[in-house]
Amino acid sequence: MTVDTRSITKDIKVRIPEDLHGEPVISNLISQHGVTVNIVSATLGINAGSGWFHLSLKGAYAQIQTAIAYLNDLDIEIWEDNSEENTSL
Repeated sequence: MTVDTRSITKDIKVRIPEDLHGEPVISNLISQHGVTVNIVSATLGINAGSGWFHLSLKGAYAQIQTAIAYLNDLDIEIWEDNSEENTSL
């Protein structure tokens, strides 16, 4: 069986709740799941409650899948942009 290692890009929007602001969520996407993360835009304030991020994830299909599973395990809300041509998730 051949593993698909082609790089894809997946745009997502996430809401990181206030109780996770002290956790290295985005850093863990990079270090633990091997994806490249580009923060396209973000809204975050000291007393703003939740933080909103528009992220562009780049990596192999399996890396993207495990990164999204990690976010789901943290109960982070995710909105996936399925309109991207370079995305097959």
